[in-house]
Amino acid sequence: MEHPLLRNMGRRRFVGTSSAALAGLFAGACGAPTPTVIEESGALIVGSGFGGSIAALRLAEAGIPSLVLERGRRWEITEAGDTFCSLRRPDRRAAWMSERTHIGLVRGGLVPYAGLVERIDANALAVMAAAGVGGGSLVYGGIFMRVPRAIFHRAMPEWISYDEMDSTWYPKVHAVMPARPIPDDVLASDAYRGMRVFLDHAERAGLAPFRVDNAVDWDLVRAELRGEIPPEATVGDYIYGLNSGAKISLDRTYLARAEATGLCQVRALHQVRRIARDPDGRYVAEVERIDEDGVVLEQLRVRAPALVLAAGSTGTTRLLLRARAEGALPMLSDEVGRGWGNNGQSLTVRGRFEEDVGAWQGGPACIFVHDLDNPIGPVTIEHAPAAFGGECHCMIQPSSGVCDELASASWDPQSDRIVIDWHPEYARTARAAAQDTIRRLNEASGAVVEERLGVTDGSTFHPLGGCVIGRATDRFGRVHGYPGLYVLDGSLIPGSTPGANPCFTIAALAERNVDTIVREDFGA
Repeated sequence: MEHPLLRNMGRRRFVGTSSAALAGLFAGACGAPTPTVIEESGALIVGSGFGGSIAALRLAEAGIPSLVLERGRRWEITEAGDTFCSLRRPDRRAAWMSERTHIGLVRGGLVPYAGLVERIDANALAVMAAAGVGGGSLVYGGIFMRVPRAIFHRAMPEWISYDEMDSTWYPKVHAVMPARPIPDDVLASDAYRGMRVFLDHAERAGLAPFRVDNAVDWDLVRAELRGEIPPEATVGDYIYGLNSGAKISLDRTYLARAEATGLCQVRALHQVRRIARDPDGRYVAEVERIDEDGVVLEQLRVRAPALVLAAGSTGTTRLLLRARAEGALPMLSDEVGRGWGNNGQSLTVRGRFEEDVGAWQGGPACIFVHDLDNPIGPVTIEHAPAAFGGECHCMIQPSSGVCDELASASWDPQSDRIVIDWHPEYARTARAAAQDTIRRLNEASGAVVEERLGVTDGSTFHPLGGCVIGRATDRFGRVHGYPGLYVLDGSLIPGSTPGANPCFTIAALAERNVDTIVREDFGA
């Protein structure tokens, strides 16, 4: 049986229409002329990261057409090997519409461009958000780590079954995103000696280091080691992408499979500015089609009976907060904007090693330790290799834990930006626990915290929350008060995926939610 969300849509795809009701939908909110109206027959998905890509594939498999709108560009891997810029020599491809880069060697004086990483300031915290077809998978380390069972419910709701996540939803993601630990021969290579040093230090400190699954084509890493392709991963230059295609990203897995069905269309460089609901009950997105320099080429309104928000914690939350403030979605819960955290992240740089750890360190991060019995609080430490170069023989040790308190976000109409009232003390326990584990690593190895670079919790790659599951939504990401409106990204997670990088849990939760939504809401 066809669900009411899709009934009477005529199965027309991307057909131009006009509507008197739409003409005034965003009245007073924008001085631009009335844009073209595009009607889409199935689901509209905003964002192409883990939530958006998974929704696109599972809807397509159920026979439901979708349109995915992504603000960033496509980053096609080519034989020229020049898709991404280097962390060592960043250019404007590194940053989203900014005059400076934000990661690694910071470079200014750039012409704004549809680059990979946007920086959003949240008080003393710099939040890094990805842009591009494939979302965060373009700039991640391919780390697929389950949250440890013992601390899963330190942040996640009790009614989300860990057994079910572990037996069903994590494996379902693994089936599409191939990930495996660093092979013995790669770990034994000279390029990865820093990784072996970290392993040794952890064992000497009485910890239990382990190899995590990475969505990395290790055969292409081997090709780097043999000198057959230019070195990138093997010298710690993997953040902005790997030009060999060794980093396995969503645009080449979930999204590629969704597009291959013929039922999913992905439109890059389409920036959603506003969302609303029209009098007919359909959802409307006000969209700017831009070029790579950010110039608006066309303004569109896209209509659909179902709207999936998957623009990441900051992107999804901003759209919802703006819609509530402007009266476009006035019944949104007061919970929208709450429950935001940084995954208990901090970063420590260690130095003065007895061993040679290398100035060019093979990556990405693939060796971790869980210190769940830490007397201060549970924490996970990783070795994040970097392309230091020169004489800087240091090791970067990021950590993740559990936030003590969660922040709230609001929308600033003057700048059209999300404002997050984050304070460092909200993750004080996670930071203190990390420093206790680092102390043990240093005492066991003779290393010290590097004075020049030290300890910081001033940035995060793991923004979470803003539309928390079971609070702003029901238990499957359906937004309260608005049938057909869904959230399927890191916004659902209350501040932390305890002791783990978030992408695997975001993806598994999206698989869990979409499975129920497709069956119950779409009748498929």
